[in-house]
Amino acid sequence: MTERVALVTGGAGNLGLAVTAAFLDAGWRVAVPVHGGPGDGLAELASRHEGRVTWFAADLSAEDGAEQAVARTVDWAGRIDAAVHTMGGYAGGQSIPETPVEVWDRMMSMNLRSSFLLARAAIPRMGEGGALVFVASRAAVSGRKGHAAYAVSKAALLTLTEAIAEENRGGVRANAVLPGTIDTPANRAAMPGADYSRWTPPEEIARVVLFLASPESAPVSGAAVPVYGQS
Repeated sequence: MTERVALVTGGAGNLGLAVTAAFLDAGWRVAVPVHGGPGDGLAELASRHEGRVTWFAADLSAEDGAEQAVARTVDWAGRIDAAVHTMGGYAGGQSIPETPVEVWDRMMSMNLRSSFLLARAAIPRMGEGGALVFVASRAAVSGRKGHAAYAVSKAALLTLTEAIAEENRGGVRANAVLPGTIDTPANRAAMPGADYSRWTPPEEIARVVLFLASPESAPVSGAAVPVYGQS
């Protein structure tokens, strides 16, 4: 059976690296657009899965960046079966009147524009059964106080997911996962007094992402899947 191929944006980051590892462990080949170098984690995965992971520089917030990422994936592997968008950003701590326009625009660019550009580039290159998986946030549906720009960008991402699913019935599927607080070193450093046991490990979220990208989830499209754990 031909190996399936995934493009994982942000695949060298905390959640993205767990997603990359889950796909590789499941037998997929994975292409990862990066800013700068791959980092130790991605390089280590490449050494364990020789020839089945590649990375390249790409600016996914630029119109031609997503096109180039998809094209390089297809050039490398000959196909693209799934695109997983873990890349994004967060800004918070301000009420709506206190939020600078620059913060609003940055959240829309990082979390929504980049998702649209990736979808626009990937859908025409995928065959029937292709899958898009976006990482939204629990803030898309609740708990928006103090980070409205971030929450609105993630809520709009859910609408984008639904629109893709409606436009591609019987073809490319699109789903989103909604994490709560992810158990990462950065979040632990930012919230040292929190109960980490209630946070969701990246590896658990990665398993859900893998399922949504796989043929086993063929009947599922347009879904927003909570991955809050106990958080």
